[in-house]
Amino acid sequence: MIDLKVLNKLSKIDVLIVEDDKMTANALKQSLSLYCSQVYVANDGLDGFEIYENKKPDIVIADINLPSMNGLEMVEAMHEISPHLPVIIITSHDNTKNILKSIDEGVYSFLRKPIRIEELQIALLMATKNIYNSKVKLKNDYTYDCQTKLLFNPKGAKVSLTKNQHELLHLLISNIDKVVDYSVIESYVWQDKSM
Repeated sequence: MIDLKVLNKLSKIDVLIVEDDKMTANALKQSLSLYCSQVYVANDGLDGFEIYENKKPDIVIADINLPSMNGLEMVEAMHEISPHLPVIIITSHDNTKNILKSIDEGVYSFLRKPIRIEELQIALLMATKNIYNSKVKLKNDYTYDCQTKLLFNPKGAKVSLTKNQHELLHLLISNIDKVVDYSVIESYVWQDKSM
């Protein structure tokens, strides 16, 4: 069993579970709700992607075989917006094709069903290490804290941003050294409204 002090590192993490088996989804949600800040659940790939766009969780846990859009297609769409998003795949179909596709999509961890909660907790803790160690130094000594998603000026004071400015900054910092397509910006920042 993992020490509670260690599990408390998950207390500021929002997690999205995308699992079509409602019993498994509910069991995972109940287990993770004890430690994580927010736990969202979707039962198919399209709903999972919509929840991701609206709630912007820190980590995604997804099955591969999902209705509407399979888990790997969903992860590919999420990684177009946020390439460094940690994703943990849970599946009972761990064939070579799925494993290779998971690697291609930059999946953080691949867990076989039935899931042992301790294995999932360890995978979550390992996936959060980049979230906790992620302060980005910007021009003119500004700093962006990826964990809190806040911008600080050179004196360390929080910089006030509008909701759209905040979303745009987070999207661009999540895609450092990459070109972000206009449609991705429009979808992520303005969602259903046009720029």
